[in-house]
Amino acid sequence: MKKRAIFLVKSEKTPSSRIRVCNLLPHLERRGVEAHVEYIPNSLTRRFVLFKKCADFDLVFLQKRLFSFFEFRELRRRSMLLAFDFDDAIYLKNKSPSEDFAEYQSATRKRRFKRTVKAADLVLLANKVLCDETLEYIPVRKIRIVPSAVDLSGLEVKRDYGLSSPPVVGWVGTRGTQRYLDYISGALRELRGRHDFVLRVISDQDYMSDGLQVENVRWSRESESLEISKFDIGIMPLSKDPFSEGKAAYKLLQYMACAVPSVVSGVGMNVEVAAGGEYALCAYGSGQFGRMLGELVENCEIRKRLGRDGRDLVEREYSTDVVGEKFADALMSIL
Repeated sequence: MKKRAIFLVKSEKTPSSRIRVCNLLPHLERRGVEAHVEYIPNSLTRRFVLFKKCADFDLVFLQKRLFSFFEFRELRRRSMLLAFDFDDAIYLKNKSPSEDFAEYQSATRKRRFKRTVKAADLVLLANKVLCDETLEYIPVRKIRIVPSAVDLSGLEVKRDYGLSSPPVVGWVGTRGTQRYLDYISGALRELRGRHDFVLRVISDQDYMSDGLQVENVRWSRESESLEISKFDIGIMPLSKDPFSEGKAAYKLLQYMACAVPSVVSGVGMNVEVAAGGEYALCAYGSGQFGRMLGELVENCEIRKRLGRDGRDLVEREYSTDVVGEKFADALMSIL
């Protein structure tokens, strides 16, 4: 008899729902599993109706949501098998870039996280930082590292590594993560004193910063890869804090998939993906960020090498085709 799985995700507009679930489901369905996606309702009553529906499936897959005690008890009671997936440090408050460790702590988040991973039959997570936290509560046999994947089909790829006039330093992200641009704004202004460049921001809200020439491009799923491929250099700044360390390096993977050379902060998974400068330049501190950007502006050969090698790495390890098989293998291990 065909196995049936239900995937509980936040919404069709949530990046992690698309990247870590919906884009990967064809790989599971090719294994003979019938997959259904349900968006978690805002209404408590409707959530309990959804939990009741979960009893009709062989596997319930909960993505990133931490429920209250009573909600989670009902979901677990209705689930024959439960898998849990996350790609951020959801056990902490998002207070980046605060340097006060206490600001990130939340007894409620930690308690809900612990309850969820201990009760799950399988936990999928995006990187080693999240894995280390989860290992505090469950054995390694219940954990699978499944990185966030980039869909390469129809993706625009950079071909020309000559600089635009002026050069384009690009960033893509939501209004909530624009604070990371503020974090390195001093380094960007210092760089502009040595090299003329435009900071191009692809986001759902315009970004402005004194002393910088900023071009804002409104984000859309259809045009995202085309706009990224027009960057001369991509950037993924992060502050070094407990929440940022858990991030899945997805911006970096997007740049690399489009063969765009990048400079990233040496935080969390960025360090692993950059591999000591083999696939991206990794900066430790905002001052070093500016110096490495200057190095890329000045050296076409490094830009070309990082762009092409980064694209090759994504094809080998982080594409939807590759990660989709890891995703399906993980779920089939308990079905």
